[in-house]
Amino acid sequence: MVYSMVIRCIDQQFLLKPDHNPKQPLISAGCHVDCLDSRNDLIPEPSVINIIGAAAARAQKLSPIHIHWVEANINHLTIGFSVDADQIQNISDFFRNLHSYIAVKLNVKWERDGHLWGAPYRPTPCTDDVSASQQLIYCMTNPAKDGLVEKVGDSPFMTTYPALAQGKRLRFWRIDWDGYHHAGGARKKSHRIKDYLEWLELELTPLPEQEGWPEHKRRSWVRAQVRDVENETRERLKAEGRSAMGAAAQFRVDPRDRPKNPKKSGPQPLCHASSPEARREYKRRWREVLREHRAASIDYLLGYFEREFPEGTFRPPITKPYQSSRL
Repeated sequence: MVYSMVIRCIDQQFLLKPDHNPKQPLISAGCHVDCLDSRNDLIPEPSVINIIGAAAARAQKLSPIHIHWVEANINHLTIGFSVDADQIQNISDFFRNLHSYIAVKLNVKWERDGHLWGAPYRPTPCTDDVSASQQLIYCMTNPAKDGLVEKVGDSPFMTTYPALAQGKRLRFWRIDWDGYHHAGGARKKSHRIKDYLEWLELELTPLPEQEGWPEHKRRSWVRAQVRDVENETRERLKAEGRSAMGAAAQFRVDPRDRPKNPKKSGPQPLCHASSPEARREYKRRWREVLREHRAASIDYLLGYFEREFPEGTFRPPITKPYQSSRL
């Protein structure tokens, strides 16, 4: 089953805003292999795109899961993922590594302190292949639908559109500071930071419905779906007398700013479904799992440790029995 994960920045701040022009690649965008000067060992500043991409690639390497898309907007991040039966325990580790890395690096970049994320991440299951495909396009075209850019291909945000629609590799760099300091750090005069720069590649997995498709068919499908949304959004904005904000205006946004009329986040949906019937069926099965898990948890806490739990669920923690302070 494919899950669509959403996590938002604290107070709706624009902390995932772009900071470089993709049409004029800078050294901070991670576009050059020799990004550290061999003479004075200058340390480049990673872009927001590179921070998010490197975090996802690093977390995937440490805790493998199937990633279908990674899309960022100005104040929230969405990821589509799925797991094999032996990868279920990797989900929490993956997102812990991902979110902590992004938070640390963006706090350094924006010279700020405190929390980056406003709430825990919210994974929502897609009940069928159609809903998974819908969520992919929905997340990918968010900047265009919000009027931030006219075309998804011109988006200055972190997006997997170049890989899914054009077949480009998603490569990002990071500096292994742990390895650098363990090897002596700045105490060694001959130590070079550039020797600890590593490139990571984010691997994307096709949606389950598209696994048997040839590569060119998957790319054509993504381009066609995105183009339909772009045309529809363009007509809507034209009818409203508005136009897209554009990438250049995104660079001028203060990361500590807040929107004048912030959108309120609604309750998390139980699932994403392509039809009301599929949603009702998932709700029925979900209630069955809850009842079975509750019964299994009661038996487990009473000492029946061989009790089987529903697939994909976890055993409750065993707490010590209450002891009176008078004893």
